[in-house]
Amino acid sequence: MYPYRWSESIEPRLRQATERMRRLRATRMPPAAVQSLRHWFRIHHTYNSNAIEGNRLTLPETRAVVEDGITIAGKSLKDHFEAVNLAHALDFVEALANKDSVLGERDVREMHGIVLRGIDPENAGVYRRINVRIGGTEHVPPEAVRVPEEMRTFGEWLAGAKSEHPVVVCAIAHAWFETIHPFVDGNGRTGRLLANLLLMREHYPAIVLLVEDRARYYTALDASHSGDITAMVELTLDRLDQSFEEYERASREVLEVREPAIDYLADQLAKTRAATSSQLTRWNEAARALHESFMDFATQLEARFPKDRRPSLKVSHLSALTEHQWAALHQAHSSFVLFSIHGENQGRRMQITFLASPPERDLTGSIMRPPSIRMNAPSGGPITERFASAVPTGHTFNVTRAGFTIEVERGVSAIKLATEIWTYAINTYLLPR
Repeated sequence: MYPYRWSESIEPRLRQATERMRRLRATRMPPAAVQSLRHWFRIHHTYNSNAIEGNRLTLPETRAVVEDGITIAGKSLKDHFEAVNLAHALDFVEALANKDSVLGERDVREMHGIVLRGIDPENAGVYRRINVRIGGTEHVPPEAVRVPEEMRTFGEWLAGAKSEHPVVVCAIAHAWFETIHPFVDGNGRTGRLLANLLLMREHYPAIVLLVEDRARYYTALDASHSGDITAMVELTLDRLDQSFEEYERASREVLEVREPAIDYLADQLAKTRAATSSQLTRWNEAARALHESFMDFATQLEARFPKDRRPSLKVSHLSALTEHQWAALHQAHSSFVLFSIHGENQGRRMQITFLASPPERDLTGSIMRPPSIRMNAPSGGPITERFASAVPTGHTFNVTRAGFTIEVERGVSAIKLATEIWTYAINTYLLPR
């Protein structure tokens, strides 16, 4: 391995990065927030990494090309290909970061193949066959004939165990790869992809080297060619700080904004649901008591007659209200059938249906009377004059009676109410007149 060295002064920052990474991993981030951060990184890395190499697309233009497939007037086809290819290469890197496979030389070549796809097919993923020079530096990359062997050594190092801090490993890989400069073009973009791949594999957030960092970046690379990667590690740490800040900001929003709001609203909704559920339960229990009283009355009355001369008194099944029906009832959407009573005697028949009806409201919309039980009886009978509605109040009912005046009788039991209605129903509809 190339004998890289770095200053011990960066050790506190490396420890700090480790601690931030651990805190970040322990944070529960919602999928939408993670997806938003991934989107931010994908566009910003694509723009900045390409801009460092001279791509002329702006950040908004890069977003339009990558996300919407828009062609930007006045910009070259190469600029467009570089944006799309690098975004796809980032997708490849992210997938590779989530795999347990051992990294190696082949992965680097695949990465580069995506970067130059459609731009230089002949050299995409292929080691250079010519000697090159890097402008602005005295470093001379190894001769083309030595590149395959240099990359084999580099690939073996990638695949092996490493004792250095992940940020240092990232800087070593970045510097070493650029020192070899194995491809004719696309080395910078591929090196930055590789650096992020190594960070992501160790659960660190990906970084974005900014186009504004270009001079500092080239200076750090130049220093690394002589073996000192301190500047490269420091630049990586600075950009890692920026990525941590993005994730920590999102995390704070989750913990300080979203979670308290969810906790508060969940508590309020739970209280409302509990109150609604309690009201509905009591209402259904009262309706059930009334229903059972109707059935018991019919059974007792039928039992007084021989089977061959027995009148038929039936009570249908009770349909207790669901929470959805209870809510609809309060919004005055409709009434709901609870049950009905049926009678037949000497050719005379009758049916009376009992409904759950919406609450009564005043002109302001405030509830004057809760949901009630009303009756659908054949017209013309005195039941409709005597019984208008019954509002369940615990185990009794407040009965509204309609005659010459409207009166409310409170505390009427289910037995009394069922007896009264059966009496009027039989007298009115089943007895000969």
